[in-house]
Amino acid sequence: MLSYLVPLIAVAQEAAVDASHISKWWFGVFAMVVFLLLLAVTVIMGKGRPHS
Repeated sequence: MLSYLVPLIAVAQEAAVDASHISKWWFGVFAMVVFLLLLAVTVIMGKGRPHS
């Protein structure tokens, strides 16, 4: 299992270094947009009230 995780960690670390020039604000804005979209889908599909 460790032989599968080590390459994935290396790839994730390399991607983090490549993306280090991106402002942390963009990650926050992206997370907020995703959250609002999921909330909108939930409200639209559930018509704003829980199912009984």
